[in-house]
Amino acid sequence: MSEQYWLGAHDGVTFTPSGNNLAYTEYSDTVPTAMSDHSRTMNPGVFEIKGKNVYQIFGYALSAMTVIVGDDGVILIDPPEDVEKGRRMRVELEKITSKPTVAIVYSHWHTDHYAGVKAFASQAQVDAGEVQIIAHRDFMDNVIANSISGDGAILTARADYSLGTLLEVGPEGRVNGGIGPDFIMETMSLLAPTVHVDDRLEHTVAGVRMVHFWAPSEAIDEIVTWLPDLGILQSAEVIQGESFPNLHTIRGSRYRDPQAWFRSIDRHLRPLPAEFMIPSHGRPLAGKAEIAKVLRDYRDAISYVYDQTLRHMNKGLLPDDLVDRVSLPETLARSEWLGNFYGGVPHSVREIYVGELGWFDGDPTTLAPINATEASRRYIELIGGRDKVVAAADKAAAAGDHQWAAELLRHVVRVDPTDQPARIGKAEALRAIGYTTPNSNWRTWYLTAARELDGTIDYSMAINIDAPDQIAALPGAAMLEGLRFRIDPAKAADVELAAGFHITDTAETVGLIIRNGVVEPTTEIPHDAVFVASLPKLAVMGMIFQELYEGLKAAVDANHAVLDNGSLEDAENFFSNFDHHSAEKLTLSAQ
Repeated sequence: MSEQYWLGAHDGVTFTPSGNNLAYTEYSDTVPTAMSDHSRTMNPGVFEIKGKNVYQIFGYALSAMTVIVGDDGVILIDPPEDVEKGRRMRVELEKITSKPTVAIVYSHWHTDHYAGVKAFASQAQVDAGEVQIIAHRDFMDNVIANSISGDGAILTARADYSLGTLLEVGPEGRVNGGIGPDFIMETMSLLAPTVHVDDRLEHTVAGVRMVHFWAPSEAIDEIVTWLPDLGILQSAEVIQGESFPNLHTIRGSRYRDPQAWFRSIDRHLRPLPAEFMIPSHGRPLAGKAEIAKVLRDYRDAISYVYDQTLRHMNKGLLPDDLVDRVSLPETLARSEWLGNFYGGVPHSVREIYVGELGWFDGDPTTLAPINATEASRRYIELIGGRDKVVAAADKAAAAGDHQWAAELLRHVVRVDPTDQPARIGKAEALRAIGYTTPNSNWRTWYLTAARELDGTIDYSMAINIDAPDQIAALPGAAMLEGLRFRIDPAKAADVELAAGFHITDTAETVGLIIRNGVVEPTTEIPHDAVFVASLPKLAVMGMIFQELYEGLKAAVDANHAVLDNGSLEDAENFFSNFDHHSAEKLTLSAQ
């Protein structure tokens, strides 16, 4: 490609385009110009760092995969979000080299950095020691906590809204993924790590010397990879593409400490004499001076937003006022690495307030507020009734004040979620707002919420965190421990029961003890277990993702499980204290 498509210095990189851009690149009245321009930075192809045997396969997924060709094998960093995209990347990989893959690095636990791994390696190859899987020591714990055990269900529902997976690509749907052209997950896979990084790990694979640093930032288990003999830094998602960093993700996450983030840049990235930087999102950057400036500006942007938010918090400002007060200075705002395409200053400011002080704003009126639905009912009555609220919203929308229209109609929909005219009015207001923002997370949430409200939503492309191949790689004990979040204290009132499980093919032992409306998992069989089952992990999966008792009974009836003591009636009584499995989709916008 004759025109430079990478960033920074003119020399040292080549780009070979291949295929069509997965993002929406046209200009439209429903897409901000800046957003369409941003899509045009995502043409797929292969970047080569000349003379280094290092490549980036770019534009085929939300993430971009780094390829390092060693003496007798290939090292990959960050496979894409699903096997289908991985297979498309593999076509490009095989144009680069015929050497076998010998190591795969997961920079962190988010699915777009590992879930396509089985396009490049198999469990048999890992078991045989032919392929190393390298990740932070906490990688698997984080995958478990955010899938089968913890808040995986709500996070997945919110991810569909944030990432736009329920929208089509086009002027009225997804435009791009903010830090990549698109995000749709089909077949997810997982190979558990075999090499663990603590704070730092230096080793040589296929003749390539690598140093991995733990760099908490966008994820708590983030690792960056430095190739000292090549002068190349793989910056993972510490540098989060060509966008302001997602200091908080609106889909939901634990607090991402901005100070830890910019200090990771200061401690682990800035001291390195990198000649080239390859991020996991976004195009490569060439040139020592150019890399130094980007790293400096990126850490300064994070520090600025954090420091100024704290400065004004210390003056007593609340989140709404902080959002009005804190914005990037022009010297940073004009950086091509800090656009409002994925992360955003306004929602970062709000999260910093909550992360540092918690939800309480200092006004005791908010300590025990009237229930939101009841408050909405009273507001509607005060205004003069439902029709007057809707009329006021219509007037606001006609004047272009779509935010006020949506806020008014929220009260009506909250009180009566079946009020279709109000739902449609709110949907139209949200859609109008969504069409004006270049931030991909905001846009897709507005537009997905609009479709939920007006009934045009399509759940067929919803993310499935219970993907069989991924779950099969997780410990069986973690699946059973996840039942903590399904215990119904109303059913379990005054119940004290215990059960035990021997997971035969993985040699795991799990006890579950019910008392006081909680479940305590143990690594031993409780002495008073009312039943003990011996079963393979596949049967545990059948229980967890169907009905608990029915899944166990089916395994027993098929001779896949046996009861070492107790009866099926005992098991049925034990499992009656838990929520039923539900495949019903969560709704988020009529609340």
